[in-house]
Amino acid sequence: MGISINTNVAASRAGMFLKSNHANLQKSLDRLSSGKRITEPADDAGGLAVSMKLEHTGKVLQGVGNNISNAISLMQVQDSALQSLGDIVSRVGELKAMFEDVTKNSTDGDLYEAELEDLVAQAEAIAGNTKFNGIDVFEGVTTRIVSLDENLQTTGTASFLQLTVPDVDDTGTNANVAAIIAAGQDGAGDLSSITAKQISDALEEIAGNRATNGGEVRRLRYALANNQTQITNLSAANGRIVDVDIAAESSNLARQQILTQASAAMTAQANTSNDVALMLLQ
Repeated sequence: MGISINTNVAASRAGMFLKSNHANLQKSLDRLSSGKRITEPADDAGGLAVSMKLEHTGKVLQGVGNNISNAISLMQVQDSALQSLGDIVSRVGELKAMFEDVTKNSTDGDLYEAELEDLVAQAEAIAGNTKFNGIDVFEGVTTRIVSLDENLQTTGTASFLQLTVPDVDDTGTNANVAAIIAAGQDGAGDLSSITAKQISDALEEIAGNRATNGGEVRRLRYALANNQTQITNLSAANGRIVDVDIAAESSNLARQQILTQASAAMTAQANTSNDVALMLLQ
């Protein structure tokens, strides 16, 4: 190739490589400083799209996990109230036994009746006023934990414990509890009208409700464990797409630094290669 002053091909090519190597060096620095393999959509457009969807699903599942945890808390509040109701009914049984003691006089009986009224008032307060975030826990709560897009995984519907409030008008599953309350409310405490079978059946009703509650809590805990596993797996999958491999990228950084320095030196060398033309003109 002839010697030319106007065109320095070697310098142009060296400058082109210098520009390319410097851009690669900057990209490597961006990845290492951000910890991400994809620092802009052009790096991996398809991977970025998948990553965004995985991140969204993970965030939704985190919300689902919070909802499940809240549902478990609600059920625990309900169980505590049921336990108190069971203790009250059990105490009524004790009062019934002592009330029927032939060695007790009428004054003793009045005291037992007065305690019955107090216990019934507390039972009514527990049944009617126990709430969780304004939700009556004895009102047959059925709540959808979350409703997701049909293309995403759904947790489905969680049916909480269906428990009818044990009030005086209840003739359903808690009829014996209601009968005991009715016998001791409004200043008309009447242990004589309460039968031992009613007390036994009332305890069985409450025990059944607590068992149902426990089954629901166990199911929700399994759902929560499954939800946490999914979040972990989604996070790992997303990490494989967007996270930078520090070891590999560090090696690439060293390579780009050397190439950038070498191309800069060769660009400077190429810029002086046409000086021979001046020697020919002397």
